[in-house]
Amino acid sequence: MKCNNKNTRTFLIVYSVISFIYGLVLPFCYGNNPLSPTGTLSLMCEDRKFLFVLWAILVVGGIVLNIQYMYKKFGIRNTFLNFLNILSLVSMAGVTITLKHPIDSWNPKRVVHWITTGLYIVGVFAAIALFFLIYRNTHKSFIFLFICVVAILLTFILIFAVVGKSALMEMIPIAMLQIFLFVINFTPLIKTKQSEQ
Repeated sequence: MKCNNKNTRTFLIVYSVISFIYGLVLPFCYGNNPLSPTGTLSLMCEDRKFLFVLWAILVVGGIVLNIQYMYKKFGIRNTFLNFLNILSLVSMAGVTITLKHPIDSWNPKRVVHWITTGLYIVGVFAAIALFFLIYRNTHKSFIFLFICVVAILLTFILIFAVVGKSALMEMIPIAMLQIFLFVINFTPLIKTKQSEQ
């Protein structure tokens, strides 16, 4: 994926917009209540697995591609960060496989579902936050961007603490993360050293 390739840039912008819309619309479909403890995407899509797979491809896949694009935009190559990024994608596959598990007990399928969900969250946020933290001395805005990532993660925790388990804790932080990556990758607000010259 080349950042200076116009087709790649256009593709990823379109991909990001479509995934952003889909991610916000899906939790309201089929009479689902995003505020309900049983309104999470994994429960809503138990019998509509295709919709969840499509969400994973669009939303999760879009975030992974945007992270890779961000790395390349700033000319950074880091095997560990790439591993974390891929871990989030693989973990989401685990979440998808464990859909339709009993929620009245901590059965093995439910345990795997929660573990892979946790690995997805860790993988995504660590792949972004550590990027800014490790390379904070290479760009003047990286510390601020690191704080933004931490704030988005805290939003997830805050929603979980205040509202409880619901689709909101999936929708809002992920939408914020998508906007965050879009601003970094496709707006002039965060410039690389090459663009500043």
